[in-house]
Amino acid sequence: MKGRRVLWLLCMAGLCLVLYTIVISRIENRTDVIFGGADGAYVSSDSVSFLDPNVFETPEPTEDIWPQIDITLSQYSMVNNDNLLSPRYAPDVDLISTTSYMMFSTAAMPYLDAMIADMQDHGFNVYVAGAYRSYSYQEKIFNGKASQIALGMGVTDYMDPRYQEAVEEAKTITAFPGGSEHQLGLAVDLMDRAYTKLIYENMSQAFFEYLDSICANYGFIKRYPTRKLLLTGWDEPWHYRYVGVDAAKFIMENGLCYEEFYAHYVPDFRY
Repeated sequence: MKGRRVLWLLCMAGLCLVLYTIVISRIENRTDVIFGGADGAYVSSDSVSFLDPNVFETPEPTEDIWPQIDITLSQYSMVNNDNLLSPRYAPDVDLISTTSYMMFSTAAMPYLDAMIADMQDHGFNVYVAGAYRSYSYQEKIFNGKASQIALGMGVTDYMDPRYQEAVEEAKTITAFPGGSEHQLGLAVDLMDRAYTKLIYENMSQAFFEYLDSICANYGFIKRYPTRKLLLTGWDEPWHYRYVGVDAAKFIMENGLCYEEFYAHYVPDFRY
């Protein structure tokens, strides 16, 4: 009986020691925290955290959501006045079946044909206002615009130093030779009919709403949307560019322009 009493006392002593250790550790971890009110109104607490509850650690993505593509392929080429194609660049092109003379990339033609057929099946008339342009043809367009601007300035000699001013202004109106996506053979200007003046607001908005909703299914993007003017440098909502289905869907679904997409794969690209 005496032995049981001694064992009970030893157990109680051990339990008391554990409780004492817990109490001391909590007291040592208490923090004086001001809760507002009069100066010096502090309260001791061992349950206040200094972590901002609104700040969350963002985990590193476990999967790259960007399309796995080879950005060096010609269908992904960045072409503009700062990234010029060679005068010798000439892709394989064929006649667009719905036109009498417009040409487009042979490899991408099935996608363009299917997209136009989709539009027609839904009651839309599709007018191809522009497609492949050779370097020489773009050069003719550009020089004509520069000369027109120069003539308006009273300059008739291209050796006149002021002619360069006309050239710089022309660059804001039409692409410099080698700087047009049309030379790639992958760009088309699509409208609901022929227009004497290219004013987007006067064009069929139903036409473009439907085209924008399906173009990615066929590998095309709206290349120069008005809202991306400051990034692309151009406001041509009728200009569509083939980049392949995977890239097109990612660009259109995420509201990107091609410059934003391209910069992900070419880190030193500036726009």
